[in-house]
Amino acid sequence: MTVLLLLLLRVVPYASQPPHESVTICVADARTRAPLIGAEFTSRPAPLSGGARRRSAGACARLHTVHGDSVQVARTGYLPRVVALASTPRRAGDTTWVSLLALDATRAERLAAVQVTATANGVETASDGRTAGRTTATLQIADARIAGASTVNAVLALMPYTNLRSSRGETGLSLRGARREQVAITLDGMPLNDPATGMADVSDIPLAGLQSVSVALGADPVRHGAGAAGGVLALTTSAQRVASVRTGAFGQRSMEGAWHVAAAGALWHASAARRDASNDFAFVNDAGVAPQRERRINNDEQRTTLSLGVIGSRVQLSVLGSTSDRGMVGPANVRSYDADRAFTDRLLVRVQTAMHGTTFVSGIRRLQLRYVDPTRPALDSRAVSWAADAEWRGAMHDLVWRLGIGADRLTATGGITQRRRRGFAGVQRAWSARTAGLWSIDLGARADLVEGSGLLPTASLGLEHRVAHAGEQWQVVAFGRAAQAVRVPTLYDLYFSSPQRLSVTALLPERVDLDVSSGLRLFSGAARHRASIEGALVARNTRNAIVWFPGNFGWSPANVGVERLRGIESRAEISSGIAHVSAWVTAYNAVLSTGGLRIPTPYVSRLSGGAQLQLHTRAQHATVVWRGMGARPYTAGPRNPDFELAAMSLVDITVAQQLRALPYWPWPRFDALVAFSLENAANASWQSVRGFPSPGRAWAMSFTLQQSPR
Repeated sequence: MTVLLLLLLRVVPYASQPPHESVTICVADARTRAPLIGAEFTSRPAPLSGGARRRSAGACARLHTVHGDSVQVARTGYLPRVVALASTPRRAGDTTWVSLLALDATRAERLAAVQVTATANGVETASDGRTAGRTTATLQIADARIAGASTVNAVLALMPYTNLRSSRGETGLSLRGARREQVAITLDGMPLNDPATGMADVSDIPLAGLQSVSVALGADPVRHGAGAAGGVLALTTSAQRVASVRTGAFGQRSMEGAWHVAAAGALWHASAARRDASNDFAFVNDAGVAPQRERRINNDEQRTTLSLGVIGSRVQLSVLGSTSDRGMVGPANVRSYDADRAFTDRLLVRVQTAMHGTTFVSGIRRLQLRYVDPTRPALDSRAVSWAADAEWRGAMHDLVWRLGIGADRLTATGGITQRRRRGFAGVQRAWSARTAGLWSIDLGARADLVEGSGLLPTASLGLEHRVAHAGEQWQVVAFGRAAQAVRVPTLYDLYFSSPQRLSVTALLPERVDLDVSSGLRLFSGAARHRASIEGALVARNTRNAIVWFPGNFGWSPANVGVERLRGIESRAEISSGIAHVSAWVTAYNAVLSTGGLRIPTPYVSRLSGGAQLQLHTRAQHATVVWRGMGARPYTAGPRNPDFELAAMSLVDITVAQQLRALPYWPWPRFDALVAFSLENAANASWQSVRGFPSPGRAWAMSFTLQQSPR
């Protein structure tokens, strides 16, 4: 009897405790809606499984808590938030999304922006969702892999409104008809654009280390300053354990991997990739007297990239390094440079820390370009550029303020040495209200002081208004935005792709006097069954536009009068059950006015578009992607079909299988994905840049192994 009473005394207290439950919490940035890795979860009052605190390696974490507890979510550079789990409605399998505001959030944002939501499939972004009146789109890397993407270039080809431009290995991005140098590209906020070329080669980013990619169209002067005239491409880091291999046509071979570990109160993560390709494809050279079939030679590429990161309680560190070696073949009708080689080395370091409720960010970027001509050593060249930046930002009542300084330096063959110092100050205010009709306003101003260019003021205004809604079932949002931008000429404003470009031309800053857009956005449904459609009218006026006209042997860009762009942007998506369909189209008319002439802007297509069809079961996936582009002018002169690249239409097909769903899969803690892709299935012949043919039909197969979240 005594023994029985003792057993009852030991069992009854535990039986009276609230039941334990498993919840999945995902964390996102309240402003950008991008997933955030490295958040720290602290339960109140009961400890989480594995300890009172847990730092998440990914954007989501599965926690075992006592029913009714609260969880505090904190991350470097963000305001912590306490989530009362008992007040959060959930069904089995639901995911709770928590939006965190940056430390520089205004008082209005703190009161109105952050909410907690739950979704059935874990793919919905969280809370406020304000876009400051901009057209935006976000893609998760996991979804991109299912669609067959294994490089950042391939991911961008899946994004709406994007056009890739590549001639000699460097891949640039065009948004809203802008040139590659007019698009700001960031990794966790770290600028990747080089001061010596104005561009950022997205090929340098290891895909294994990324969580998501977002594009935002239109000028962004306040957050990104000089250079963000056409839009912003924002990449976010992921911490995962994944390995992937890929092989394909034209000698494609790649290996990449990522790893993370929580130690010393911080999350440590690393990713690396190695890619090789021979690219010796056959093409028809029609630039001579008679068309003849030839084969690209010395068109190979070897590229190695490495990314490191640490997320602690108060400090975040990011490091990105890459090295590449590739052939620098000339246009199809200029073969004298086919033996030349280019060597590129990049290093970027960024540190972010919180100080007394403010955020201090500093970084350094280094780029080295070497050009080697084996047949003419006198034409060999080398350039090294450095850029250092420091920024301090915070909030005062309803104002966000930013202060920053920087310095750039370039040295190049021929005794060329250039230096530039710069600084800026910016303020931004956001208003939002949750009444019968949701509205939000963002107003900002910035002044850049650049050595040699003087004071360059810019401003932006964004507005969104929910004009109609029926709860969460559907809503109609009207949005508009007006902004300005500047682009200061890069130190050299040349890309070292051929030795002719060795003359430096003094240029004036390029100024976007006004970039405006206005449209409607309709959402309907939620979770797995939803639909959306949006459309916008856009216009942009650019003074002293910096344009390089291919085929003009000045080999240097020049200020060209005024560029005017007018157009329409639209997109539609439908998801229901196993199917997802999306399509987008843009229609632009971009014209340069200079010296009494009206000239179409080179390489801006009047009509572009894309569409995707995705079919999913529990373990099988099929994706068909179509991309099209109308004729593109490529020289200085009136619009003439004889001086335009032909329209192109590309179709990619991918089928993928998740091996974990197979009955005899031996590793239950791992997910595996096998994907087979047929690229350019119709074998279309097209040119991204005049004279540079692209390969025809190609195939690729990839295998990705990833550790499942606990």
